[in-house]
Amino acid sequence: MNKEKRIWIALFLVLTLMLILSGCSGLPKTAKINITIDPNPVPYYENGWWLYDIILDESNGVGVTLSSLRFDEYNQDEQLFNTQFFYEADEGIITSWFGSNYLPAFSSLQLQVDFGYYIAPGDEFAKYEVLTIEGVDDNNNPIEATVRIDFLPQ
Repeated sequence: MNKEKRIWIALFLVLTLMLILSGCSGLPKTAKINITIDPNPVPYYENGWWLYDIILDESNGVGVTLSSLRFDEYNQDEQLFNTQFFYEADEGIITSWFGSNYLPAFSSLQLQVDFGYYIAPGDEFAKYEVLTIEGVDDNNNPIEATVRIDFLPQ
């Protein structure tokens, strides 16, 4: 009987450990997008341009369909002075910039065109921008990620 008890206890422990390690929480995962700006802060390039790369990484194992990008520009007084929206549905802009509007699980997308911040002579200079990326993950969860992009003066 003592041997049979040990077998049942061992079986119970193994089953409990399997449940814990399998992640049976019953809740689907939500994607997580990390945005990297390289370099950040962004140095002045030339002729009114600051050039940088935007890299998107998914780090939680769930793919994301990207739907929009928003750039909020802040002046030297840190006041919002301009907002630009780019929607995949209207212009296919995300696909044209990144090569795809789908970010697979545990993958990266990098901007595939030269990208930068430009100011024409006489325009207000942004001290920084806040980039917000929105989408829907493979489990139909809305996803939003933001990053601050700082610009060094000329």
